[in-house]
Amino acid sequence: MRTRYKIGIGFVLLIIISVGLLSLWWQDQKQKMYDSSLRSSYDYNVRLTTDSTLSNATLYLPLPVINNTSSVGMDIIEHHFNSHDPSWEYSIVDTEHGLMLSMKNEKARSIDLSTMVLSDQTIDTMNPLSNEMVLMPKYNLTHNVNASGAYSRTSEQFDYESRVYASYETSSNANTSISIYMTGHNEWWIGGWQYNSYWENMEIKLSGSQDGWTTVNGQLVTGEGTYKI
Repeated sequence: MRTRYKIGIGFVLLIIISVGLLSLWWQDQKQKMYDSSLRSSYDYNVRLTTDSTLSNATLYLPLPVINNTSSVGMDIIEHHFNSHDPSWEYSIVDTEHGLMLSMKNEKARSIDLSTMVLSDQTIDTMNPLSNEMVLMPKYNLTHNVNASGAYSRTSEQFDYESRVYASYETSSNANTSISIYMTGHNEWWIGGWQYNSYWENMEIKLSGSQDGWTTVNGQLVTGEGTYKI
């Protein structure tokens, strides 16, 4: 009986050790897959929708900014949103509300523009307000506790006001909308694609000709996705 007991204990210990070693091996494999497949990027999208031609259009739009710089803005200036429409002129302007994207066109119509900028390090999607580019300017920023957790268990929502400058001539009954969307995104492959992100959006609707600043409401959602490898 003692011999059987010892054999039984030894077998259980062997199973425990084997499981432990297998777990360590799998964790190491997952880390390698994560490191080799990880891609981090910032995406920025501007959509102008109008049912009329906008003449002599000038727009100042919120940009992803950190420490008074914008790598997304610089990419737009260099690559023109990778767009084949040469009629738009882009620049970064230092306005009374901070750095913003300037878009100018003598005859503007609806257009959908986007750019992606890769990051050479993992993006802090949980705490972007302190550590990452976010759309600026932001006024009256509040933590929306009622909406937090709506997108994933770890997500938090913040609401704020921003500013958009629009100057153009058009018909008095023209309807124009401008929407802006940006996201910071990490994605990797471990038996399937996984990700985490933060994102922001805002939209403003305008009627007739414009010549000045308008307040626009925005929202920032942080901590969306998975944070376990």
